Amino acid sequence: MKSKGFNAYNKYVILKHALKENNVSQTCELFGISRTTFYNWQRAYQKHGMIGLESKEPKKPQMPNKVSKAIEQEILAYVAKYPADGPKRIYYELRAEGFDTGEMGIYNVLKRHELTKKAQRVEYSMDKKLHIKANQKDNKEVPVFFNTREAYPGYLVIQRIDFMGTFDGIGKIYQYSLYDTTSKWREVKLYNKKQDIDIWNYFELKLIYLLKTFNLNIENLITERKKAFLPYFVRGNKYKEIIENFHINHRFISLEDNIILDEMREFNEFLVTEFYNKIGENSDLDSFIKVERALNEFVREYNFYRAISSGCNAGKAPVEVVLERASHNNADLDTLPLWILALINSSKWGDKDE
Repeated sequence: MKSKGFNAYNKYVILKHALKENNVSQTCELFGISRTTFYNWQRAYQKHGMIGLESKEPKKPQMPNKVSKAIEQEILAYVAKYPADGPKRIYYELRAEGFDTGEMGIYNVLKRHELTKKAQRVEYSMDKKLHIKANQKDNKEVPVFFNTREAYPGYLVIQRIDFMGTFDGIGKIYQYSLYDTTSKWREVKLYNKKQDIDIWNYFELKLIYLLKTFNLNIENLITERKKAFLPYFVRGNKYKEIIENFHINHRFISLEDNIILDEMREFNEFLVTEFYNKIGENSDLDSFIKVERALNEFVREYNFYRAISSGCNAGKAPVEVVLERASHNNADLDTLPLWILALINSSKWGDKDE
């Protein structure tokens, strides 16, 4: 069977599905590829990583309205669980799973099965009672290839978007946050308009800059899966460019079913208690820009001064753990930006050995 319609990320998803299910034959049948093709991909990935999965010759443009049988089943399974959602929402959900298909292609599937209207989808959902396949979007477990006992900055990083509320004189606040599970380093970015949220632009401009500064890499990245904010993680091409260019193993996971994400939730609760709930008490915080500046200072103090309370790095500040890893990776700490050096020199832990 033809395999030219799969890009590098699609192939990666298929390889991981076979690994999880421990069944190559079933995986090949599900995605419509031959075993020979599968093992060619597997050898290429083992030898070259994601680059090995990239096509070696120019691909003909794939028509977004042509949908494979495997993706059609994904669409129908999604409709069975969420009949209120239309083509656009289904499009974003499939993109989060790594499937490339256009919104028009999804609409054509719905039309072919007489599911273009909400009432039709509700009836279908009630009557069909589909069995959700193992590779479906609601697989809630942390993938087995995450070794959560690994303890170095960059091994496992979590990101999410939250609506923090509407504040008098300031307006709505949406917060993007990123958290390194080992060093407890946090980064936040605020938006006052939902349509302005641009995750991967910030990721590239700020987070990639920090990674290069400390000579670190993100190996595994978990995005908390929320239907309201999923489009902001998967729309456009920047998402796949960053994930592939920096060889990041990325997964969407639901918060409520994964204790690995509890620390991220707890930190957000901490921000609500210690920062957001106090905005009204501070007359100086009378604009969105001032709130954002104050939050950046709050998080910076957290990263440079607040001691980690438990675990193998207890007693250290997040920046100390990051610098230890940077030194391990042979980063030239003498060339760090002046603002980082100034914070390091003034931090509490910096004077411990004096």
